[in-house]
Amino acid sequence: MAVGALVAGLVLGGATGASMALALSDPTRSDEYRGLQAQVDFLQGEAQELEDRARRADGRATSAEASASSAVASADSRQAALDQREQDIAGREQAVAAVEQRIAATSIDEGTWTVGRDVEPGTYTTAQAVTGDCYWAITRSGTNGGDIVRNDIVKGGFPTVTLSAGQDFTNNRCGTFVKQ
Repeated sequence: MAVGALVAGLVLGGATGASMALALSDPTRSDEYRGLQAQVDFLQGEAQELEDRARRADGRATSAEASASSAVASADSRQAALDQREQDIAGREQAVAAVEQRIAATSIDEGTWTVGRDVEPGTYTTAQAVTGDCYWAITRSGTNGGDIVRNDIVKGGFPTVTLSAGQDFTNNRCGTFVKQ
């Protein structure tokens, strides 16, 4: 029995020794390997987190670009509307200026005016009712007011005069006469 026990001991001891030799020769079982593997696992986790952050940042950047693009389009649209309004206003200002020029050309304020040169010929009425003494006169041009064609002192109402080229018109305290 002693030989059998010896053989069994050798077999058992050989198996344990082989197992120990295998453990010593397998680098994945060493503490250094396990430490390095833990670092690799940690760094892979960090890399994954960085990739996730990059994806989220890319998503935010894409969203920001879309918002910026929309804002630019909206601003362009508003600018086009403002440009159109500006053109419309410029057109109205020109129309108003033309009306103002026409009113100025067909309005007679106080003073003496030569018909055909300073004012247009035609029929004129005061823009507002006369409330006090007002004097107007139509004279032949070049007579220095000495050749009166027609005149009047008005105390109320809307005086009306008809003027022809070659006449002078004097308006004194009657307000503004406007062409009819």
